[in-house]
Amino acid sequence: MRALLFAAFALAACAQSGGAPMPQPQSELARQIHADLDNIERELRMPGVVAAGVNETADLGGGLTVRPLEVKEDSRCPGNVTCVWAGRLVVRANVSGTERELTLGQSLETPQGTVVFAVARPGAWHEWPENEVAKPAYRFGFRRG
Repeated sequence: MRALLFAAFALAACAQSGGAPMPQPQSELARQIHADLDNIERELRMPGVVAAGVNETADLGGGLTVRPLEVKEDSRCPGNVTCVWAGRLVVRANVSGTERELTLGQSLETPQGTVVFAVARPGAWHEWPENEVAKPAYRFGFRRG
């Protein structure tokens, strides 16, 4: 009976993981990127932060909405490089019906309230080991200011 239960639990675990074990990153860079992505995911789930991808709408309440349309500029200094300039991430977005540009880390005053472009995934990296870490689509976190 125990063997049967063990087999059932093992099959359930395989089914939840898609049948294959999750590959563990091998290089130090891949481990750093995984840690960075985990931190960003936590920031995207912080209270008050509403996340949206390109062409998705973040509803901040009170008529304040943000729909990212495209990444206009991503010149952020990569996490594994020393830069003279920090760079920036600029997104063209529909903010409560008006097309605007939002810059990561900055706020924008609107008639519906202040929106802060608080966080963005993925972080900037000079190299990306595609064979170890799939590069995720952009996802942005906004909050009221």
